[in-house]
Amino acid sequence: MIRITALLLVLLLVAIATIGYLIGRPSDGSSGGVTSTRQEISIHTTVRQILPAAEFVSLHYRYTSMLKDINSIELFGFSIPGTEKKMMAMIGGTIKLGVNCKELYIDTTHADTLFIKLPPIKVISNELHPETAEVYDEKDGLFNKYRAKDQFSLEAKLKSEIELDVRANREIIMQAREATESSFKSFLRSLPVLDTIPVVFKWN
Repeated sequence: MIRITALLLVLLLVAIATIGYLIGRPSDGSSGGVTSTRQEISIHTTVRQILPAAEFVSLHYRYTSMLKDINSIELFGFSIPGTEKKMMAMIGGTIKLGVNCKELYIDTTHADTLFIKLPPIKVISNELHPETAEVYDEKDGLFNKYRAKDQFSLEAKLKSEIELDVRANREIIMQAREATESSFKSFLRSLPVLDTIPVVFKWN
């Protein structure tokens, strides 16, 4: 009788251990067991992965402008005769307009529509093209000649003036915005998960 009782006790302990193992065993996706949690990737995470992470150039604005300068050496507020120097030339350049994608904001409160808030259009770069320069008039004055630093100063001043004009030109800014939206939509539509999601852009 004691031997039978001991055998039943051993069988009971084995059964308890087996049940505990089966309950604690992680599921591999087959029937039975505990179902593991899947990680869902939202459309907002996907957008952040596909859009540029830094600056994005949406528009190249090419221009031609006049580089003009006239000055002379002065003494007591009067120009010294013969020291006048002048330069007049046409030169071309390119301004690249776009946005800083680090300042881009994605509204994650809507699952069925993608709202993207974009920062203001900015001048990303402004380059002059020396090979396009055409000099119409250039004259050095006595003890007052053009040097490399004078040229750099004139070019910097011209670029600054052009940038101010571009920032104030609403038509150019709107073109850059439209180009940005079009490019971003193309990026987003390239992913099957986003090809049917409505996209709404807002600008700061």
